[in-house]
Amino acid sequence: MISTRQADQAYYELFSVSRPFSEHLTKREDNQLRDKYDHNSFFYHGQPTLEEVRRALEYQKARGDGFFKLEGYVPLEHSFGMEQDITLTMVLSDPAAADRWRSNPDVRIQKPDYAQLEQLELRYYGPLYGDDFTVRNNRRLREKLAYHGAYLGERLVGCCYTCEAGEWVCMDSLLVADDSRRQYVATTLMKSIAAAAHQAGRTLYLHADQDDTPNMYARMGFVATDRSYEYTCTNFSILKLD
Repeated sequence: MISTRQADQAYYELFSVSRPFSEHLTKREDNQLRDKYDHNSFFYHGQPTLEEVRRALEYQKARGDGFFKLEGYVPLEHSFGMEQDITLTMVLSDPAAADRWRSNPDVRIQKPDYAQLEQLELRYYGPLYGDDFTVRNNRRLREKLAYHGAYLGERLVGCCYTCEAGEWVCMDSLLVADDSRRQYVATTLMKSIAAAAHQAGRTLYLHADQDDTPNMYARMGFVATDRSYEYTCTNFSILKLD
């Protein structure tokens, strides 16, 4: 198994209970945050049959969930009408690459104040996911993960979290305030995390939406080593199950 997959599995185990559902499906459930898709999904291995997908959908409906998500490391031969997203796993294979990243000496990296962290995430994630979900999700994540904050003066202008597992450090949920972009806030934050990972003998990696940031991360020295496929549906009427 690709070792970053083991690290990702350790992350999921922090929040979700996994159990076999059928021959090709494993169910992940987080009953403390039931409306978070990636913590309440079906992981597939091989190609699930139409009957398995039907059973999984009925299970979701019986739980009262209005969404259905399948995740795996190979594309589905039949997407059943669901929307597909591809995420790349990108590894910083050469720690020295981080030394070349531009940084801002005025940016201070420290554990963020949680009240400021919630407000920063609410400003950007609230309109997308709703204020209630954004706050509950942030509080759930920071129970188990290390958050890192980037400050200009006394103001939190950037954040992300990391998860450590074995030889790996995974960085995720990088966010920089609009009015502080192009000031090397993100690279200063990432440089600090990369240096700490290297000092601990670990390798930094992250996940990138295939249609979004891989080119930027590649220029920074990250190399794509794996990909995962996500199929999501929030309108069951569009599913093609016949």
